[in-house]
Amino acid sequence: MTPRAHECMRLVWERKKSREIAAELGISKSTVDGYIGAAVEELGARDRREAAVMLFGPPRTESGGDLTPLFAGPIADASMPTSTDEQPAARPWRSRYQPLNTFSLKQTAIWVAVIAAGLIVALAMIVAMGSGLPSVALPAIRVVRHLM
Repeated sequence: MTPRAHECMRLVWERKKSREIAAELGISKSTVDGYIGAAVEELGARDRREAAVMLFGPPRTESGGDLTPLFAGPIADASMPTSTDEQPAARPWRSRYQPLNTFSLKQTAIWVAVIAAGLIVALAMIVAMGSGLPSVALPAIRVVRHLM
């Protein structure tokens, strides 16, 4: 690992963001991200924080307490379910524990149905309010009225 990549990882260990590291070292954010990416790959870590912990050990607070549960991510987080029976709810948006595109076919079909039902309800409400919709929406209104 290059000395510059090592310095970037030390600053990651201090919980600094890429733009803060770039400002401190006088280089661009993309260069910092490149150094960090290379270090993560070289160490075989999952992410930048894990790589920093691998290099420097778990961070400590000023009082000497261990920050590993806060720093290590979802594995060490007490709010994360510990058994495989308790999984976080699947959502179509990013969260700390649920990356995108991890839905099964069944989950995707359920979300499509929920969104479609919501759109039908919204369209029915618009029609009920007597909103002046453009003529392009008239076929959709006929379908909604037929379904009701």
